[in-house]
Amino acid sequence: MRRTTIASILLVAVFAATSVQGKSPVPPSEVASIELITAELESQLEKLNSLLTDPKMFDDNQEKIVQAGAVIACVSQAAIEHADGKETTYAAPALRYAGIELQEVGDHEEAKALLLTAQAAWKGKSTGEHADEHPWDELAAMYPLMEEMNDRNGGLSRSLRKPRGRISEQLNASTNAILALATLADHNYLEDENQTKQWDGLSKDYLQAMIHLTKAIADKDRDEVAIHYQAGNRACDKCHEVFRDN
Repeated sequence: MRRTTIASILLVAVFAATSVQGKSPVPPSEVASIELITAELESQLEKLNSLLTDPKMFDDNQEKIVQAGAVIACVSQAAIEHADGKETTYAAPALRYAGIELQEVGDHEEAKALLLTAQAAWKGKSTGEHADEHPWDELAAMYPLMEEMNDRNGGLSRSLRKPRGRISEQLNASTNAILALATLADHNYLEDENQTKQWDGLSKDYLQAMIHLTKAIADKDRDEVAIHYQAGNRACDKCHEVFRDN
């Protein structure tokens, strides 16, 4: 319990820090390791390749392709801004570009071309100029972010029974934490200062829960997994009550 309290204090300090315009509302280095970020990007490229194997399945898979694009865009930006991002060999700005464009694809041919762009970027090759800076509220639309986070919640529920500490388990929490940075930055749907205050508070609660949950899964600490999984769900339920159901 003491460990959790200290971590919470540190997170509050991070949230209170003045954010740099265009940067993540919380430094990605405080959210996930570069190893988890890199593992997620590799996983998404494999997933995207599978989704685009059969051109006839494009319409059926389009929503998942858009979600993959949203994840790639957000996680790539986290890699760009991460303190250890310079250690990576992939071209994160070009990956981010592909991820953003994938969210607007209209056919299989266009999506396949963007996959090739992303695969080249994964090997460190980039065509065109892509700045490091990019607003977090312009990386992905809210709907695919929420759908992806909900999908990953199903994976997290399995960790409740017996956390094994695997990277694939940790990614459900760490990637949801990164996606929460994008939702925290996005005030486009809010109507007034009161809504902004509620949105930011619930987004931070969820983000904090996912950061703690990543560590609990890595530690195979079943009790801590339950605590932070439930905290994340409470933040989600309250957010739906305030913003979606009214």
